[in-house]
Amino acid sequence: MNAGLKRAGLSLARLYPMGISLLWKAPLVLALVVVPEFIQHVAEIQLGMFGDKAQRMAAGTSSTRMAFGYAKVAGLVLTFLAAARYWAAEEKGVPWYRLSDIAWGRFALGFLLFGLLPVLPVVFVGQIGKSNADIMGIVITIVLLPAMFLLLAGLFGDRTTGLRTMWLRSWPWAVLTALLLVLAFMPPQWLHGKNHDWAFGAQPAIVWALMIFDSILVGLLAGLTGTAFYLGYAAFRDTVAPTRATDTASPNPNPDPLPTGA
Repeated sequence: MNAGLKRAGLSLARLYPMGISLLWKAPLVLALVVVPEFIQHVAEIQLGMFGDKAQRMAAGTSSTRMAFGYAKVAGLVLTFLAAARYWAAEEKGVPWYRLSDIAWGRFALGFLLFGLLPVLPVVFVGQIGKSNADIMGIVITIVLLPAMFLLLAGLFGDRTTGLRTMWLRSWPWAVLTALLLVLAFMPPQWLHGKNHDWAFGAQPAIVWALMIFDSILVGLLAGLTGTAFYLGYAAFRDTVAPTRATDTASPNPNPDPLPTGA
């Protein structure tokens, strides 16, 4: 118990130092979302998003802005995954973009269970109602929470942590990961919203400065989120390592593989 609490505290303490260090250690990872975010901001400025109320309303529903928004969301998800993988790859001493060591079977199954099944109720929102669909989505997400670690195991190329261990012993670490994700996401998201508030009605030079900063901030948000996923999984994997021999043939010999430079 003490070792688990110590590791949880260490993970929480390392979240922001590691996440922020991605700005100079892995700028190409963060660029996966920074670039589409900035392109969307350029479109928003040209559409008058930060002008008067009428312009804001028109720009907010613009198909052009929405199209760039979809690209940004895709970049955001890719950065979550790439940032998490960056730390796992650094641990192994391999490039983060080398995909050959990904355990694709585990990744695909984890994505199906954790990424797709929880949104399935949305398909039936017309039959069951939005509130029921939301409740069902939350329940499915909680029930299938260990599948998050299955997805991450695949992403990190971890083929040794047993599925039984992953399903039965990951719950405390899933809670830690959820806490890490909240701490990673909420403060930058709050500042992201304030940036837009400050930009409304401001002078063009100030708007451009705020949107450049905002694009970098969104990259940091995504990098912190990916780091949270990595730290949560690493804490789970290394803490259960002594018991993994019961359902795997190759227990992890390294009890604390967090990147030494973080």
